Formats: sequence, C-alpha cells, structure tokens
Amino acid sequence: MSGVAVALRSSDPAVVEAVRSIAALAELPLVVHPPGAALPEAGLLLDSVAEVSADDPDWRRPGGRFAWVAVERGLTAPDGGACLVLPETAEELLVRIRAVSARRRARVIGVVGARGGAGASSLAAVLARTCADRELSVALVDLDLDHGGLDVLIGSEHEAGLRWADLGGEQGGFAPADLASGLPMWHGVRLLSGDLRSVGSPPSEETLTALGDAHDVVVLDLPRAAARTGGLAGRWCDTVLAVAVCDVPSAAGAQALARSLSGLDLRLVVRGPAPGGLQPADLAATCGVPLLHGMAPERSLAAALERGVAPGDHRRGPLVRAARKIVDALGLAP
Repeated sequence: MSGVAVALRSSDPAVVEAVRSIAALAELPLVVHPPGAALPEAGLLLDSVAEVSADDPDWRRPGGRFAWVAVERGLTAPDGGACLVLPETAEELLVRIRAVSARRRARVIGVVGARGGAGASSLAAVLARTCADRELSVALVDLDLDHGGLDVLIGSEHEAGLRWADLGGEQGGFAPADLASGLPMWHGVRLLSGDLRSVGSPPSEETLTALGDAHDVVVLDLPRAAARTGGLAGRWCDTVLAVAVCDVPSAAGAQALARSLSGLDLRLVVRGPAPGGLQPADLAATCGVPLLHGMAPERSLAAALERGVAPGDHRRGPLVRAARKIVDALGLAP
C-alpha cells in the first residue's frame, strides 16, 4: 500500500501504540521507522516530537501530509507547528489518516485570505474558471456562509440552480452527477454558493464528497476559520493557497495559517510589490511559506466589480495570468 500507508518515526512504545491504535480504526497499515530514518513513501508522515534530532532528515515536503505527534503535553515542535498530543487529539489524527485514504476523483484546492481584502474569493473564482478553460470539470464552492454569497461577486446571483440552503436535509442524498447538474453554471464552472438563507448553517461534508466524486477539480473559497487546525481545510484540501498582499497584516496572517495548517501543502500567492519596495519573495521568506506565485496588483479590479465585471473577464489581466500559472504549477491540467 505504498503511498497510502501511515509512516511514523519513533522508537517510543507508547507513541507507537497510540498511533497504531488510531491507524487501525481507519484500517490503514502503520509503518514504523526508527529515529533518524530517511524520508519514506507514505500518504501521511508522523514524527515524534520528543525524539526528533537536529540531524534527522526532514520529513516535511511540499505536497505531503505531515504532523508532529507526542504522548506528553508541553512539547514544542521544532518548526513551531502544532503537535498532536495523544490520546487527547485522537479524533483529529483519525481525520488526517482517513483523509489520505479517501478515494475521490477531484483535486481539492482551498483558497484563503491571509487577511481580509486580499482577494482570495476573486482568485478562487478565476482559478476555477481557468480550470474550466482547460476542459476540466470543475466546481467552485463558497464555504463562507456568514457573508454575501460568492455568486454576488461573480454576478450570477440571479442564475437558477441550487444553493446551500436548497439542499436542506437532502445534502447527503444526491448522487454526484445529479447534484452537479442542479448547480448554476458560470463559464463552465459549477457553482455552489450561499445566500441569506444560509447564514449560520454549517456546510455539509457529504455534499463536498459528492462534488469531489463528480469533478476533476474542486476549488473551495475558505473563510479563515476553516483553515484552523482540524477545520475543513485540513480534512479536504490537497493544497491550500494563502492569498496575501505585501504588508505586515498579511505577513502575520500567513504565519498564523502556517502554524494552523502545519503538515499540509500550503502555498503563498502574493500581490505586490508594496509601495515601499517589499517584494512577494520577501514576504514569503518572512512567513516561512513557499511562494507559489507573485502577481502584479490588478488596480482596476475593485472598480470593475462595482460595474458588474466578473473576476476573470479581463483576460489579459494579472489575475488571469496568475491563475494560468497556478494551474500549471500545481499540475491541475494535463
């Protein structure tokens, strides 16, 4: 089961037994490696924070799922990331293990703002639209149900089709193809958005499962709350894009996301440079998050949105160019 199994680096019987019992619940094998072991092939890599040495090969890698584990409280991970203390966090570890064994068709890309106003929703919309341009079947999902719907941003609020509130108690009862066909279409993208009826309603993970089974790519427009430890981002996203601008609040927000999403494939997309000369690469180095793309500001975007121009309508603008490069960099399209 190469690539699916769970790998643990530890020689502590208490750590090994705690992790093995949780992996058994997910019916996945646990492969135990001694301290100092090289990076193995596995769907989830776990490292014992109490036994790690500065000379050990780093098990964290771009695109890989990783977590620090311990059986005693008060230990600090070398990278400052979260540590799963067992058995208290057994449920979260089980979620992470099950996530690597999930069989779904779609690549799931989460997009979240490092701070408010960074343009995460616009990038999510244009990224989905770009995937559709590459002839991929794609769904764009609005998960920020406490604010105005994503359909308002892209100008499709009057299009017929299902919203979150329309799914009601049937959220787990739709066949994937039926659910997809009932959603509004926007430039080849199936859109599942909220509206005023959806405020305060938690999104259904059964619906996300159905969308993942029906599409090649699912783009999630994430609120920052969903990117916290144990949130939707960790359970669903293959990759999370943190969208930032070149300023101090974005740097602080990106650092917080890096701590919350430790062990996930988190990449930075930065609009810059700043008037003072701060470059996207500088911001990424400060945050310790890999820079996926640095894009020029699209200064006319806010005014264009007010005039009813949808994100991505300016086909030669920085936002569209960035989305095309992101699709290529992540290997979303053949």
